[in-house]
Amino acid sequence: MQAVHSAGPALRALRRKQGGFGLVEVGVALVVMMILAAFVVPAINGYLIESKVPSVAGELQRYIARTKTMAEGSGNLPYASITTANNLARAMEDSNVIRVVGTTVAHNLGGSGTGTNGTITVGPASLGGGAAGSAMALTLTNVSQYACPSLATTLQGVAEQITINGEVIKTLGTNNEQGNYNHLIAEEECVSGDNNTFVFTTR
Repeated sequence: MQAVHSAGPALRALRRKQGGFGLVEVGVALVVMMILAAFVVPAINGYLIESKVPSVAGELQRYIARTKTMAEGSGNLPYASITTANNLARAMEDSNVIRVVGTTVAHNLGGSGTGTNGTITVGPASLGGGAAGSAMALTLTNVSQYACPSLATTLQGVAEQITINGEVIKTLGTNNEQGNYNHLIAEEECVSGDNNTFVFTTR
């Protein structure tokens, strides 16, 4: 009878140890997890956007090369009638990295991808004193800071002029040769958030 009585406190102590977490402990754990999420989630999102840049840039490089090839022998204004709906959206409709909904082309590097937010458009442009339509301009709106300036660096080989947020970071040389590109200047022009607008002009 004495042995059974002495086992009672040990059994109660064992049950207390197996009882799980208290309300305060759970609350502290949740607060710690929320603080970590506040820092980790944006970093992961930034990494995901940055990792898309080579794929998006590759699609745009192919589009530019294909469009330039088709424009050869079309006279002095080969891009006079180029539009997003009739040219860019059709060329990108089978892309698995650039999203096309109707005539809206979304780059998926920031912004919502609707209206003019986070989209790509193409239109006639002038370059080196030429008339409008002698060149074409690709405009990307609401590009994330995480894609900037690597997007400009990746596409600088196929564009004679590049602007970021209205500032020219690459232009034609004095004799219409390829100008110089400096990634440090491009980086200076990039701003925080999904607030960067790129214009790539080529002929």
